[in-house]
Amino acid sequence: MGRLVAMSVVALVIAVVASPGSTSPVQAAPMKGAVCKSFSVSGVKYNWSVIGSVTCDKAKPWLLKLLAQSGKPDTKVVFKNTPRGFHCSATADAKGRPSAGACYTGTPAFPKNGFQWFG
Repeated sequence: MGRLVAMSVVALVIAVVASPGSTSPVQAAPMKGAVCKSFSVSGVKYNWSVIGSVTCDKAKPWLLKLLAQSGKPDTKVVFKNTPRGFHCSATADAKGRPSAGACYTGTPAFPKNGFQWFG
């Protein structure tokens, strides 16, 4: 009977740890983020946000530099100057402007810091 109780306790512990509401240390820490004030460039209104340790004030100068670059219409934009340590990519609109994109550290699935936009 002692073995059956021990197995039941193990099963209960596994169920609690695996439950969606669990507070186990395996869960990811919540990220900081903010939606930044939208703005217009060349008649296009851009909505954008930041995550991690990047603030709207830190990201806006970089975003303006990236938006000043262009590529071939309806293709991926290849940026010439990006923030150091960040991976940046965007898709160009019909006029070649980087209309939707992101700059981030980490991986696309698990970005640590960065900013993203669409216009």
